[in-house]
Amino acid sequence: MADLYLLSLALSLTIGVVSTVALVALSKTERFFALFHVRGVTERPRWGGAVFLIAFAATPYLASALSGEASEIFSPRSGEFLGLLAAVSLVFLVGFLDDVRLTSPYLRSAVFFLAGAAVYAAGYRIDDVGLPWGTVLDFGSFGGFFVTVFWVYATINAFNWLDGKDGVAAGVGTFACVTMAVVAGNSDHPTVALLLVVMTGAMLGFLPFNLPPASVYVGDSGAYVLGFVLGALSIRGAEGPTEQWFVAVPLIALGYPILDLSLATVRRILAQTHPMRGDADHIHHRLIAHGAGPRGLLVIIYSYAALFSIGAILVHYVDATWMEAAVVITLLTVIGVTLARLGYVLTLWNSRSVVWLRQRFFAPETGDISE
Repeated sequence: MADLYLLSLALSLTIGVVSTVALVALSKTERFFALFHVRGVTERPRWGGAVFLIAFAATPYLASALSGEASEIFSPRSGEFLGLLAAVSLVFLVGFLDDVRLTSPYLRSAVFFLAGAAVYAAGYRIDDVGLPWGTVLDFGSFGGFFVTVFWVYATINAFNWLDGKDGVAAGVGTFACVTMAVVAGNSDHPTVALLLVVMTGAMLGFLPFNLPPASVYVGDSGAYVLGFVLGALSIRGAEGPTEQWFVAVPLIALGYPILDLSLATVRRILAQTHPMRGDADHIHHRLIAHGAGPRGLLVIIYSYAALFSIGAILVHYVDATWMEAAVVITLLTVIGVTLARLGYVLTLWNSRSVVWLRQRFFAPETGDISE
């Protein structure tokens, strides 16, 4: 099995490198930019999603043609894969349009919800959720559909918001893909593990060109594809033999992008602004404000991503509840210290909604003191 994964990794990495080089070379031509009405021929290409999509679509078939073991694993799931491929292609298309010319947020949301529905139809479903302490949440088919769609919608947006600086989204995505591939392989989901290895290879082939100063960007298309693939495959990859979705593992494996998404959403809501309106106050922005350079920023963020990956693997492999609790408490402590050091605790405390609550419930009442 290890040889199969290495073959798939090598194929997807090669496709990633070749596709990225081709994209960079093609983008240097004026005709290419004129075709998509892009601003100026000197702008660096920002369609990393094309690289990810090509590798994700082609590698499983190439691996199956070269390896009987790959064919044995992938062929029975090829129909299911085609459904996922159609959904990821739709997600890529709206991302590509966003990279060329901003689309309506309502159109993007509709496509993301449709993609989540396609994931559910393909059999990747969050109907039963297993919690670390043994409790099972049964959402049923109706509730499971909406939970599945919401999870896919959230992971796509998480990586879209994460993609603010060179190398961040692709690097964090690589850590998450490797982690979920290990978990899926150990959970007897070899096809999911294979697809996650394929996405890992695509990002490893793309990442050297995306490190600062980047010669090619992930772009909305790349962030959408990456978020969708990880959102969809983390559902099946974290399923146990009873088809329960062990939520702690993907939540921790995708901990950094989910933290950034959650923090931005809560911060904007408390500031009484639209939660989907972008700003320059994400974690990477605060790290830069605290003196992190382009490469130093990646060292810090990759360290956090590696910490979340180790935590997810530990939670997956250990059986003792107290050890799982220790991992979660450690991660929460690190998150709390980080948010405090970056000033987010003070920002939230002084937000408009919290200030209103403090004045409403804790400020002393003032009465008429005139005589």
